[in-house]
Amino acid sequence: MYQERWAVEVFFRWIKQYLNVPTLFGTTKNAVYNQLFAAFIAYVLLRWLYDRTEKRTQTTLTFISFVRRVLFGQLPLDWKSEMVSVLFEHAHFYGRSIHNFG
Repeated sequence: MYQERWAVEVFFRWIKQYLNVPTLFGTTKNAVYNQLFAAFIAYVLLRWLYDRTEKRTQTTLTFISFVRRVLFGQLPLDWKSEMVSVLFEHAHFYGRSIHNFG
């Protein structure tokens, strides 16, 4: 039983560190699920964008610094332009259009 409780603690520490969820806004089961689900979606999207953009830029950033710079609007210009290129290529590949982007 101790190992299971410890696994839950480790999981919540990971959520707080990597998903930027220092505290939960709600106390109901539904509120907790919604906040964690939204945080997971944001993490997966940022990770996907980072992995595809990192290979194409000259400036080196860690994933954590990438997320911080995205949140504060401080990404280097080469990262911004490559992110736009990645998104347009992805949209074109799947036959979607991105209107008023950038």
